[in-house]
Amino acid sequence: MTAHRTHRIVGSLWAVLLVCFPSHLTAEDLTCLIHPYVTITIVSPVAGVLETVTVDRGDLVKEGQILATLDTSVERATGAVAHAQAELTNRRLADLELNRTSAEVALRTIKSPINGVVVERYMHPGEFPKQERILKLAQIDPLRLETYVPVSMFGKIAVGMSAMVKPEKPIKGEFSAKVTVVDKVVDAASGTVGVRLELPNPHNKLPAGLKCTLKFSHR
Repeated sequence: MTAHRTHRIVGSLWAVLLVCFPSHLTAEDLTCLIHPYVTITIVSPVAGVLETVTVDRGDLVKEGQILATLDTSVERATGAVAHAQAELTNRRLADLELNRTSAEVALRTIKSPINGVVVERYMHPGEFPKQERILKLAQIDPLRLETYVPVSMFGKIAVGMSAMVKPEKPIKGEFSAKVTVVDKVVDAASGTVGVRLELPNPHNKLPAGLKCTLKFSHR
């Protein structure tokens, strides 16, 4: 890497640092970004024609709620025939065939793994998903906050420490968050350390994607 390129990259990093820590902020008054706690892409574990998609963008979903189903007519018919044939010869085999059919049908019933909100809907009934995206979900209670602190604060911030968070307008008020992760590796170029916090969000009142400022509580 040439000296000129190295200088250009370091200059860019310092430009980012100045954005992250504007001159009017103190070392304890830091910028942050509010993310969903987790984002999940829903795909079908097996091939088949989409029969229903029961949710759309913006809908709230509960863990275990049915989001979509694939057509199961072939599996049910095949299973019924196999079960009937097995019953004529072996009751145990018939039970196994019934269990197999139930498992195949269950794979074609797609349920939500989280409590959250539908971020995007990619497919509709009649389409044929084969390891393709059907929906994207986001869990927004709790929320995840990411911030970067000066290396001078390393050792002063610990997991479990509280911070007061102020989201950008039009959201009003301050909210309490707790530190869940403090990076053990310092970014030498910017002289910062990454910190992650968890912010409770009952009733999903706060949206993800907001900028924010935070101040760590003094111990």
